[in-house]
Amino acid sequence: MANFTQTNMSLDHYDWTAAPSDDPHVTGEPDSTLFNRQQGYEVLYMLNMVLSASAPISALHKGEKLIRDELPGDTRKQLDVKKWLDQHL
Repeated sequence: MANFTQTNMSLDHYDWTAAPSDDPHVTGEPDSTLFNRQQGYEVLYMLNMVLSASAPISALHKGEKLIRDELPGDTRKQLDVKKWLDQHL
């Protein structure tokens, strides 16, 4: 698992409003909760989940662009997004 931060992100269209820590949708693992590709913390979390600790920053940037430009619109659940990224990164 990678450990990139908000400052490592290359795109600037994200909303960085965090969900409250007691939000029932926050489980700590990808699940059937809908993924919001505009929410910076969700994108960052997902990319950190699928990238290895030794991944270069270019892999993070590639992942951002994949999510923005190529992630199918019907791939909406967090678990499905993770599976899709595992296949495309």
